[in-house]
Amino acid sequence: MVAKKDQAQQMLEPRQDLVEAARKAALRIAGRAQETDRTRRVPVENIQDLHEAGLLTVAIPKEQGGTEADLVTQVALYELIGGACASTAWLMGNHSVLCTRSMGLMGEASHWLIKDVVENGSLISHAAIPGGDTNPAPGGFIASGRWPFVSGSSISTWMFLSTMVPGPPPNFKGSEPPAAYNRWLLMPTSQPGLTIDETWMAMAARGSMTHDVVLDQVFVPEDMAPVDNRPLSYQPWLPNGPAALKVPTKARVWMSGMMLGISQAALDETIEFGKARSMTLGGKPRSSMPGNQFAVADAAMAIESGRALLVQEVRKIMAKATVGEDFVPDDAARIEMAGLVARENAQKAVDRLFAVRGAHGLYETGNFERYYRDARMGTLHAVSAPDLVREQLGKHLFDIPLEVQPRWS
Repeated sequence: MVAKKDQAQQMLEPRQDLVEAARKAALRIAGRAQETDRTRRVPVENIQDLHEAGLLTVAIPKEQGGTEADLVTQVALYELIGGACASTAWLMGNHSVLCTRSMGLMGEASHWLIKDVVENGSLISHAAIPGGDTNPAPGGFIASGRWPFVSGSSISTWMFLSTMVPGPPPNFKGSEPPAAYNRWLLMPTSQPGLTIDETWMAMAARGSMTHDVVLDQVFVPEDMAPVDNRPLSYQPWLPNGPAALKVPTKARVWMSGMMLGISQAALDETIEFGKARSMTLGGKPRSSMPGNQFAVADAAMAIESGRALLVQEVRKIMAKATVGEDFVPDDAARIEMAGLVARENAQKAVDRLFAVRGAHGLYETGNFERYYRDARMGTLHAVSAPDLVREQLGKHLFDIPLEVQPRWS
């Protein structure tokens, strides 16, 4: 019992070894951020920095060579990398999601993939929205078609593509078999028949290479096409894994952490800007104007309150995980709520700071307009869109089953 209490206490604060490693990596990554944005490509050096800092393995157990970061630590790490370069943090977050999912879906069959990540710093990208046209073939499946929004596609080593396969899933026992079921297709990015259509000419996370992937009659062996048997939202992907990683599937803190990091960087730079620059009209220091003081105060309160709620909820999750207590639907609902508040507050904070910047905030020669653009991404992701989260939370509070119509999605 004492050991569990000590472990729980450790998980209430970020791990300083990883935070310090991330802080050093962030300095190097931040130095390349403007070039990343201009060229619309995260450089391979950024991925190497993440690998050397142990940040590509935060979702991998220590027994498999990973750094096994609890959620409190992950929030701090994504803040640091998000503040340095949102595109890089975006790739790190998507990659970590698929590390967890591959272990959850494939079990021991994923060990070779996880080993490649641990030893070689290989990056995993994925298409979360089922796409393409996939049909059974002897020994596996043949897939063709298009998959949109595959972040990191131009730099990743491995790729998971979600798809629908005709017919009922294996071992189906129900009375009404579905017309199709979900599988994930795992393949190397160098796979013959796979091409990347560079469609991500977007204003936010410009370097994330969130392009479309096109397959032309690609064969995928059955052992590389796991069925999407995902747990319920409040259950963990790794129920038998270490406490640090045994968290609800809905406990996706990476996007909220990186958005807080973007907004914190915008606030820090705007405070320095306000101290150093005078008003265009009147010549007084920008920091002396009450309106600008109100703006930085509003931004700071939005960031701090969003962070406080998020950290409060991840601490609750980690406390339950440490003592082996089962999660309940309320845990998933609250972590989704906290994540949305953090993302929306981050965006509001950066919007508010434009009052201090004025027209100077529009210049692409600085960082602020990039922060402004990148903060938009936090409320656009399909699986965590604000209205979808509000529907899920509202139905949970009203004790209404999620599938009851009307549905936002």
